[in-house]
Amino acid sequence: MKKINFNSIKSRMIIGYGSMALLIVIVVFITLSQIANIMVMGNDILENKQPSRMYVDAMKSGVRHSNVTLQNYLLSGDEKLKNELDEIWEKEVQATKDSIDSLKAYWGNPENIIIYEKLNRLGDRIRNKQAEVMSNAQFGGGDISLSLYDYTDMEGDTIYDTNDLQNWIDDELNNQSSNNNPNGNLYADNLKPLSDEFDEKAALLYSNLEQESLTIGDKIFAARDRFVIIESIIVILSIVLCFIFYRFARKQIKGSIDALQSEVKILSEGNIPETKAKTNDEFDIILEEIHTLSGNLANVKNFALEVGKGSFDSDISVFNNQGDIGSSLAEMRDSLKNVSEEARIRNWTNKGSAEFGDILRKYNNNISELSDHVITFMVNYLSANQGSIFIVDEDANGEEALHLTATYAYDRKKFLEKTIQAGQGLVGQVYLEKQSIYMKELPENYITITSGLGKATPKSIFIVPLIANDTVYGVIEIGTFTEFTENERKFIEDVGENIASSVQSVKINERTNKLLEDSQQMTEEMRAQEEEMRQNMEELQATQEEMERSQKENNERLIAIEKSGMSYIEFTPNGEIITADDTFIDLFGYNSVDEIKGKHHRIFVSDEYASSEDYQLFWENLRAGKIQNGIFERYSKNGQRIQIKGSYTVIRNQNGEITKMVKFAFDITEVYQKLEALVKEKEALIQQLEEIEGKIKSAGEGGLDELKAYQKELKKSLIEKLQKNESELKASLEKQKRDLGIS
Repeated sequence: MKKINFNSIKSRMIIGYGSMALLIVIVVFITLSQIANIMVMGNDILENKQPSRMYVDAMKSGVRHSNVTLQNYLLSGDEKLKNELDEIWEKEVQATKDSIDSLKAYWGNPENIIIYEKLNRLGDRIRNKQAEVMSNAQFGGGDISLSLYDYTDMEGDTIYDTNDLQNWIDDELNNQSSNNNPNGNLYADNLKPLSDEFDEKAALLYSNLEQESLTIGDKIFAARDRFVIIESIIVILSIVLCFIFYRFARKQIKGSIDALQSEVKILSEGNIPETKAKTNDEFDIILEEIHTLSGNLANVKNFALEVGKGSFDSDISVFNNQGDIGSSLAEMRDSLKNVSEEARIRNWTNKGSAEFGDILRKYNNNISELSDHVITFMVNYLSANQGSIFIVDEDANGEEALHLTATYAYDRKKFLEKTIQAGQGLVGQVYLEKQSIYMKELPENYITITSGLGKATPKSIFIVPLIANDTVYGVIEIGTFTEFTENERKFIEDVGENIASSVQSVKINERTNKLLEDSQQMTEEMRAQEEEMRQNMEELQATQEEMERSQKENNERLIAIEKSGMSYIEFTPNGEIITADDTFIDLFGYNSVDEIKGKHHRIFVSDEYASSEDYQLFWENLRAGKIQNGIFERYSKNGQRIQIKGSYTVIRNQNGEITKMVKFAFDITEVYQKLEALVKEKEALIQQLEEIEGKIKSAGEGGLDELKAYQKELKKSLIEKLQKNESELKASLEKQKRDLGIS
């Protein structure tokens, strides 16, 4: 997110106008809030306080109306007045109470609510007392006359004080009732004190509500006055802020122009400003261009000083090496640098060749030692990071191959296989083509340079064949995080010839020594092999005798199984028949094993079972190595059902793989047939018994004894038959056990 510069001219304008807009928003907000506050207070007067006062006064008038109606009833005894009295309480008094109940929740003064609750209780007492007075009233006195024209405070047809009028009526009625009617004192004695107290409380509540209305009115006028004062202050403050903003903006712009003028004056005098002036506003763009010009002039000065000292590798760039001045100075520096670089390369090559010759002369007796020192010197002298050397030698097959003899900073995973055939990989290809390979874009994970701090991939690899007299004696591979220069690659190729000559001499010496050592070792190995062969012959003879004994025992077991009546058959893991013994062939009605050999096991089961999921699961379990035991239903060649008890098991080879399935089984069909016949006979006898019991239940007393005797005889016969069948079944089972050799 771009950082806002509050010192820029644009930002100051935005801040100024934004401040004015904010002040306008504040004024509008305060205005609306004050208007809303005044409206709330006015609404409280119009919708709560004023209606509450009206309903309190109406409630007071309703109670007075009920008292006047009661007095008329006491004087006249008119029964219609009793109903009128009830209607006054329900329609006038109760209606006003309901209205006040809906408004009192908004009264802010708890005292008014308490006074109103007292009024309710006084009203209930007055109504109850009125009912009591009516029940105690007696009639039969004189008439009472009452005229409003006798009221002294009445002016024409207008009555100004209703409370005074009500008091006058009460007094007149009381005086006349006391003199002319027996009920005259009932009202004065029972209801006059309660009515006076009710009027007093109602007047107090009315006065309180009226006073609260006046207080709210005063608050409305006070809020209006505050609003005018605040609005005036905000307007004055806005004017002051605008003036301050103008003064501040004018001062800042003038300062920016002065800073710009100062920088230009320093350059015009031929000097370079030492400090970098900033205004933090739009003038910074012009100052930045002036600073760039100052920097380029400073670079011209530094460039001249560096060239004068003979330093041509300086990173100083004048005008980005562009333009007339920049390009001319860059060309001059490059020419001087090339002359210096050629002299440095010659010195570096001569020094390296001399040091390398010393190593070849010092370590010319051992290939491994020579390889270690050669690769270490090459990597260090070239300031490389990684290297390896391969020497040509015969592999295990007697063919020429490249063998890794020394490495520098290689990961072990790269050369787990330390022998490379001709044409194998880049090293093998260099050996085959006798041409160097220089790579600057390496495949991913080709090699990594390792150290105690981690691993990294080199940037370039140079692979060079070691050739002497047109014969390749090895390959050297060097990697670096940078790129090899052309003179470095030429140096590696030149010293490669010297390495090849040294390797050739060392290999001749090593081969002569190795032939002598091999001859001595071969003599010792032949003696050891002769003793080992004698021991192997003895062990082989003992093993052969053990196999013959085991074969004889297995043959005897098979003969015993055949004599016991147990059948035997073999299957492939797919269920195809391999072979079977004679007992199995005879049991299933076939003439020879050739009749069933190669066919699937499904020829022994029903078509329905052969296509079922259970049959597929049976073979899947067998192929998984699970032994299957139990009693199985099978079918012979002619379709006869056979019950066999047997076991399917698997045979594995020396690798643990299942090669075939074997089943051992014996025939239990006879036992199953006898058992089924016995069950059927038992069911028939039980049915006969049930029929007899039914006849006994339905027979009369005459034939009942005869049926019971027949039932008894039948039960006895049934028990004898069941015992006989049980004995035969046991004998059959014993015969099966004897045939199978089971004790």
